[in-house]
Amino acid sequence: DLCAFKEGVRTVCLYGGQPIDKQITQLKKDPQIVVATPGRLMDHVKRRTVRLDKVQTVVLDEADRMLDMGFIKDVTRILDLMPKRRNLGLFSATISPEVMDISWVYQRDPVEITVRPDEENKPDILQYRLEVERNRKVDTMVRLMELGGDDRVIAFCNTKNMTDRLAGLMKMKGISAEAIHGDIQQRVREQTLNKFRRGELRVLVATDVAARGIDVGGVELVVQVEPPADPKSFVHRSGRTARAGKAGDVVPLVLPEQRRETRRLLNQAG
Repeated sequence: DLCAFKEGVRTVCLYGGQPIDKQITQLKKDPQIVVATPGRLMDHVKRRTVRLDKVQTVVLDEADRMLDMGFIKDVTRILDLMPKRRNLGLFSATISPEVMDISWVYQRDPVEITVRPDEENKPDILQYRLEVERNRKVDTMVRLMELGGDDRVIAFCNTKNMTDRLAGLMKMKGISAEAIHGDIQQRVREQTLNKFRRGELRVLVATDVAARGIDVGGVELVVQVEPPADPKSFVHRSGRTARAGKAGDVVPLVLPEQRRETRRLLNQAG
């Protein structure tokens, strides 16, 4: 989308859930930049509709999440198909051991650039923890929305089943809500996100598939209905609010028996 404003820059987007014939047509226009998911890129390599032997610059965005999700074999195979690669950039808000392994194997004399927050660009997030019983989580979330008057909310769950269940319970309470997770087709996910952006949905219920790379402005509240197991996920989920200089709230709903573990998680997340 950004390159649409750059005259003479030709791009193509390759990812699953979209017609491959349309992508092949775009590839025939000799794009300079290919933005792709590893799986669909490998599909095109096998079909010989993409050649990687002359690629000079590679960027792995959300590098740690990509490797966490089991793409490491595809990623390393793709990198091995680029003998003329001069630059490899690994971008992420958090760096995992897997990313460091890739760096050690594929980068030479790498330079680490850390963009530190300052008072001007520091997210304006109010974060607080609520301890609730399991059967009170939905009512608590509804009450939070009522008190804050929040019209655009993302609720994070750890499982696909809980995501679907929570979206259904929200609808039963008269709140417009839909779920997105890995078992939902890419096309349907995009439709749901567009509805959320247009303000047609009040609540987007998601697994960590929505915790990164999704920029929806005006999200006023992030509820971590099920707190994640690791601080990295907590940070990325929280980053869905307070974007573009706006303020936002982040609230994990914690079971009494999760009190100590969640406190440790919050401390590690900073």
